[in-house]
Amino acid sequence: MKALVLGASGQIGAYAVQDLVEMCGVKDIVASSRKVVNVKKAMGDLKLDKKVKMMELDARDTDMVLKTIRSEKVDAVVNCAWYQTNLGVMDACLKGGAAYTDLGGFFDTCLKQIDLHKKWEDAGINATIGLGSTPGMTNIAGAAGAKKLDTVDSIDIVCSWGNTLPVKEAGWPGYSIRTVLDEFTQQSVQWVNGKYEKQQILGGEKEVVMPDPIGKIKCYFIKHSEPATMGKYLKAKNVTFRIGFPPQDMNTFLTLRALGFADEKPLDAGGCKVSPLDYLTAMYQRGVSQGRETPPKEEFEYDMFRIDCAGKKAGMPMTVTYYIVTWNDPKRNASSARDTAVPPAIVSHWQMTKRIKAPGVFPAEATVEPEAFFKELGKRKIKVDEVVTTAQKFY
Repeated sequence: MKALVLGASGQIGAYAVQDLVEMCGVKDIVASSRKVVNVKKAMGDLKLDKKVKMMELDARDTDMVLKTIRSEKVDAVVNCAWYQTNLGVMDACLKGGAAYTDLGGFFDTCLKQIDLHKKWEDAGINATIGLGSTPGMTNIAGAAGAKKLDTVDSIDIVCSWGNTLPVKEAGWPGYSIRTVLDEFTQQSVQWVNGKYEKQQILGGEKEVVMPDPIGKIKCYFIKHSEPATMGKYLKAKNVTFRIGFPPQDMNTFLTLRALGFADEKPLDAGGCKVSPLDYLTAMYQRGVSQGRETPPKEEFEYDMFRIDCAGKKAGMPMTVTYYIVTWNDPKRNASSARDTAVPPAIVSHWQMTKRIKAPGVFPAEATVEPEAFFKELGKRKIKVDEVVTTAQKFY
């Protein structure tokens, strides 16, 4: 078994390599990044530099990705680079005969990936896409809930995060800051009454009760790929996705948007030209790297997800709710963001061992066995609780 991880110097890519090595037992891994010095730093911080092969590889360079797949005889690729690289990397994997997974396609790209199903089916190769925390764990929880229902009326997903520090400082989520800026500047599309329906940016405000220490939180519609696929694959009438941003982070992201940090057009600053988005990305990546240098000694940060699957069973209303909670793991020097890195590692391992082998392009809810997946999460201190609420009439 040989895996290639793209974007291995980033927060998620580095933890994906860690999980493949320490939890999945994959002994042959190529960890790559646009700058080899960055991937060496990331692997060194996680004490993996002696256990993996490191190389410089830009996920945007489809030809070089294909060349690497062939020369390294790669069985599976985990794409932890920006979602804009997904289609190009998939093309390289298809030509090179490697299985593929990624962190999600942000709705539009996701649908373009699904459209490639026939080509992958004809080639006899599996691509299971959208395998982060969300999309990913959320899709699989939705599939688990749908299995318990005869008919599915709605699947409502909410995610949030936070920390227990005495002073609540602004932080960052366990996924790309570039994706955050997309979420704050693009209309979301939800699955409503069996069809796609555009929503205003940060629309659909709703109060939801999350597990402690969050409690009640306001959440908003965000553009995401769960509504792109789950309604169709799970035969649900409605699928919605919301994020409950911690108040201090919400204000930070609104300020970044107002200052134009989502702009990809280069600015001239002191004779140097760089786009606000690229500059913000570089600052974000530096912060992530510095965080790995000084691992915390106690649990203090968390990610939380709530997935409500409502429908009917034997003619009676039933709701199946999943709560997924991840705290940082001081022992392994892994932040709560590892919940985005673990799912693609698990699925890539299952692809390499042929536990997942159906040819074609699928979302997570279509190929991943929920119960076995939840048990794998449990081994990694990612907690999944299932609560079933039913109604019974005696007349």
